[in-house]
Amino acid sequence: MTTPITTHSIHDGVKFSVSELLGMPELFIKPILEYLTEWDLVSAIFEDVGDNNGSIAYEKDVAPFTVDGLETIAEFAEYPSTLPVSAGKIVAAAEKEGRWLDISYEMRDENKVDQVNRSLTQFRNAAAYSNYERLKSVLEKSDIGTVAAAAGWRTSDADIFGDTDKAIEKIADAEIPDVVQSEATYGFDPTAMVVPRSLASSFIKTEELRSAYEGNLDNTNPVFAGYKGVTARGFNGLQIIIPKFWYKDRILVIDENNKPGLVSHTNRLAMTGPFDEPRHDKVGYKLSQKRVLAVHNPKAAAWITGIKG
Repeated sequence: MTTPITTHSIHDGVKFSVSELLGMPELFIKPILEYLTEWDLVSAIFEDVGDNNGSIAYEKDVAPFTVDGLETIAEFAEYPSTLPVSAGKIVAAAEKEGRWLDISYEMRDENKVDQVNRSLTQFRNAAAYSNYERLKSVLEKSDIGTVAAAAGWRTSDADIFGDTDKAIEKIADAEIPDVVQSEATYGFDPTAMVVPRSLASSFIKTEELRSAYEGNLDNTNPVFAGYKGVTARGFNGLQIIIPKFWYKDRILVIDENNKPGLVSHTNRLAMTGPFDEPRHDKVGYKLSQKRVLAVHNPKAAAWITGIKG
């Protein structure tokens, strides 16, 4: 998390002073934008629905059926028509987020490369955590369903397979309200789970999982392959997503093909600069974005709570 951002150029072995680096802003900007893009969990949970002009209107829990299906038609009889089903429109305004990063004249003129490195590392970490907190706020305000873990996943009573099975079933069996067909579901198919890094080892310590593998040197054995290679599909048919920041006490199971949330951009993430401010003896960079985050398919996801223990 605190790995310093390099202040080397793309040319091997060549180092630059702070003053020279300020003359090549891409060496400041590119690593920060790449880091924030890589660790922004929005891309895994929210579908990018394109750009907007400051707000969007979206529908929530739209049924995948028209009002009527097929019916028997007599010869020469008129075909009955049907209508699509709509959900209530929700209007959401985009929120602008940003921060200014200052580099003082002293840092530049006295060539304080280490101090600049530290500022860049701290800045990108703080921005990444802010993105996580915004995502967390949107998820917590939604009505995503919850299943309770049988016991903490580090305890002897843990049932990790059973807990994930319950979440999978909750998503796959999500019924459509106000639809005549009693067996109709949204057709969601859970494919991934978002897991805190601190609990990743719980998978390979599960005796039920380990007993499914034969041969101590089998490269698919989770003891050797690690949590990222537990099976070809991840764990219990779910790919494992381990973000930079996540809850310590819960997991989110999702259908990646029908993502529970949407994101729409007014201004995509960008960093500009440097801007010289001689009145304050500093040079600044501006990081900003403006977007809408919303959960429109809450039944395409399920929380597993109570996993810490």
